[in-house]
Amino acid sequence: MIEALYEIGYIQKPDDFEFIENIGVPYKHVFKVKFNIDDPDSVSYCNIDYEEYDKNKKSRYFYKANKGNGVNYTPTAKITDIETTFRVKVLKSVRVFLDKNKDNFSEKDKILLNKINDAIQNNKDKILGDLISFVKDMDLSVVKKSGTEMAVRDGGVITLTFMKDNIELYVGDLDAFKQTLLKNAYCGYYSKYNVESKSDEKQCYLCHKTTTVLGFVDTYKFYTVHKKGMVTGGFEQKKAWKNYPVCLDCAIVLERGREYIKKYLNFDKFCGFTYLIIPQLVYPDEDILQQLLKRMNNYADFSLKQTNSARIETTEERILKELSREGNIVNFNFIFYKVVNSAFNILLRIEEIAPTRLNYLIEAKYNIDKRKVDIFKEIPTKNGAIKFDFSFKFIRNFFGNSKIEGNYDKDFLLILSNIFTGREISLEFLLNRMMSKIRKDFLNGEEFSFNVDALKAYKIILYIKEIKLLKGGMFKMNTKNGQYEEFFSENGIFDHDTKKALFLEGVLAGKLLNIQFSDKQAKPFQSRLNGLKIDERVAKRLLPEIINKLEEYKKNYYRKMEESIGLYFINSDFAKFSINELSFYFTLGLTLTGQFNKEEKENEEVGNE
Repeated sequence: MIEALYEIGYIQKPDDFEFIENIGVPYKHVFKVKFNIDDPDSVSYCNIDYEEYDKNKKSRYFYKANKGNGVNYTPTAKITDIETTFRVKVLKSVRVFLDKNKDNFSEKDKILLNKINDAIQNNKDKILGDLISFVKDMDLSVVKKSGTEMAVRDGGVITLTFMKDNIELYVGDLDAFKQTLLKNAYCGYYSKYNVESKSDEKQCYLCHKTTTVLGFVDTYKFYTVHKKGMVTGGFEQKKAWKNYPVCLDCAIVLERGREYIKKYLNFDKFCGFTYLIIPQLVYPDEDILQQLLKRMNNYADFSLKQTNSARIETTEERILKELSREGNIVNFNFIFYKVVNSAFNILLRIEEIAPTRLNYLIEAKYNIDKRKVDIFKEIPTKNGAIKFDFSFKFIRNFFGNSKIEGNYDKDFLLILSNIFTGREISLEFLLNRMMSKIRKDFLNGEEFSFNVDALKAYKIILYIKEIKLLKGGMFKMNTKNGQYEEFFSENGIFDHDTKKALFLEGVLAGKLLNIQFSDKQAKPFQSRLNGLKIDERVAKRLLPEIINKLEEYKKNYYRKMEESIGLYFINSDFAKFSINELSFYFTLGLTLTGQFNKEEKENEEVGNE
C-alpha cells in the first residue's frame, strides 16, 4: 500500500512548501503591516498597506495556523476581532517563532528577526491604531454584537511585509522564516520521542537511491516505533530507519499522495464508516493512473437516485460496482478510519482487492436477490417501502453501535474484511448476534421489527453462503420427499431434516398464533415459545402442544404439515446444531407462516362442504 500511496503522490504537481496552508474563503482582504529592512540593525515600521487576497501568493503569505487560541507558526493571521487577532496572533508571533526555532537560525537571520520583533513591540499601539483606522477608512469594519469587537466585512487577514531596496518582500520571501520553518516542518520524519533516527548513505525503500534516510516517516501510521518489538534490532528507536528507511524527497511525495487521497478518495457512506480507497496498479504507468484517478474522482458525486436502475440501493455498493468494472491491471486498498481529537485512527485495512473479486461479490448479490421474490417481497411503510435486496447495511443492522445494544464496530469490520478477502465466517458467530436482536424484538412485542430482522438475517446467510464463506451448519441434502421439498430445495440452507422440522414447526406455531389473535386479539401461546430459545426438549414439547391447541379451536387444517414435521423429527440429529441454529430455523418458519396458506384453504373448503 505504501507503494500505491507513493505512485499517487509522485504524479501530483509539487506545491512549494506543502506544509503551508491556503488561507481560503471567505477572506478577501489582506492588510499588510509594512517594515523597512534596508538596514538589518535598524528595522523600522512604515505603515499599513492593502491588497485583495491573491490565491497565487500562498507561499508568500506563508500562513500556518496553530490550534485553538495559540500564536500561529508564522506571522500571518485570519482576522476575527482586529484587536484580539493583532495582540494574540501577530504581536507575539515573531518572538514565539524565535523561541521555537532557536537552534535552526543562522546568526544573521537571528539578528534580523530580533530587530523585526523590536520594531513590532515598540510600535504596537501605533500599528493597532493604524490598522483600525485603515479598515474604517475603507468602510470595511463590522461591529460585532458585543459592541466592543470589530471584524472585517468579507473576511480579512493581517500579515507582515518588508521593504528592501524598494522591493516588497512577504513573510515567505525571507529565508529567516522560510528556511527555518522548512527545517522544523520535516524534523518529525527523523526526530521523535526525544530521539533522532536517520542514517547517511543508505538505500531509500521507495526510490532506491543511496542518500540520507529517515526513521519516523509514518504517513498512515502503518507501523509504530513506540512499542517493543516494532523496531528491527530490538528497542533502539534511533535505529528505526532500518525498519522503514525513507529519504526526505520520498517522505514529501508520500505526504502529497496522502493529501490527494484525503481530498478526492475519501468517502463516508459505508454503513456510517469513513474510508479511503487507494488504487494500486499491478504495473506502474503514470498515464493509466491519471485516467483511473480521474474516474474515481467522480465516485463521491453518486446519488442514491442514480442507483435505482442498477438495483444497488446504497452509495457504497454503487462505488464497488464501478470499481469492479476496472480491468485487472489494478488492485484496490481500503482504509476504514475515524478521527478522534484530531488523531487519525485506522480501524481496518483491506489490501489488494482485485476488480474480479468485487465483481464476484456484486454478482452474488444479484443472484440471491432474484430468488424467491415472494419471500422477500418489499413491505410498504409510511416512510417508504422496505426492500430486501441484499445490502451491507443488513449486516450493520445486527452489528451496529448504539448505547442500547452495544458497540459491534469491530465485529462488523471483521465480517466486512472476511467478505472482501475470502475468509470464512462462522454461522454460529452470525447467529449469536442475530438471534439476540430477534429475540429482543420478539419479547418486546415488536412484531414488525421481528419479521424484518428475521428476513434480513436470512438474506445475510444466503449471501455468505452464495460467496462460499459460510462456516458450519451446512450438510448434504438428505431426505427428498414430501410436499414441502420444493420449497426446501429452492432455499438451500434447509439441507438437513432437523432444519426442516424446526422450520415447519415455526410455521405451524405461527398459524396457531394467528388463529388466537383472530379469535381473542391476543397470542397467549407465545409464552410457550421459551423466548425463542429452542433446543431439542422445547422443540419436541411444542409439537403436541400446538396440535392440541389447534384441535381445541377446531381449526386444525395442518395435519399434512404435522405429519411431515413428525417424519423429519424421526431423522433429526439435534446434537449437530446449536441452540441459536435451532432457534433461527424455527424463527424463520414463524416469520414465513404466510407463505404456506394452500393447505389451510383446502382444508377450510372441505370443512365448509
